[in-house]
Amino acid sequence: MGLSLVELQDIESCEDELSSCYSPAQVQQLCKVLGIHPAELFGRATEPPISAAELVTATLEECRSRGIPLEQLEDAVGWRLAGSLDPPERLLEDMTIDGLQWLCRELHIDWHRVLLNL
Repeated sequence: MGLSLVELQDIESCEDELSSCYSPAQVQQLCKVLGIHPAELFGRATEPPISAAELVTATLEECRSRGIPLEQLEDAVGWRLAGSLDPPERLLEDMTIDGLQWLCRELHIDWHRVLLNL
């Protein structure tokens, strides 16, 4: 992952650094180095894991069910999604943990379920 000492110190000292600056994929890489699962950093879901593909499907289904274009959902989420849906894993590389939380809130999905699948 190639984190500098300053970046590691920021992660340790700033409560929201990891969620506001790093993607789920980056957190997964960091956790591999640490020998832990990403869910151990943020808490576990009580429901089954959800894959990136299922998250993309839920995103598109949410647009269909609301009768809105993807751009309108992007406005609600506060994150550009269109360029990150194919392949689905790209979504977990392009957005931060905060972005994932915002998307999952709009989809009525516990975002922790995504972490369980990392």
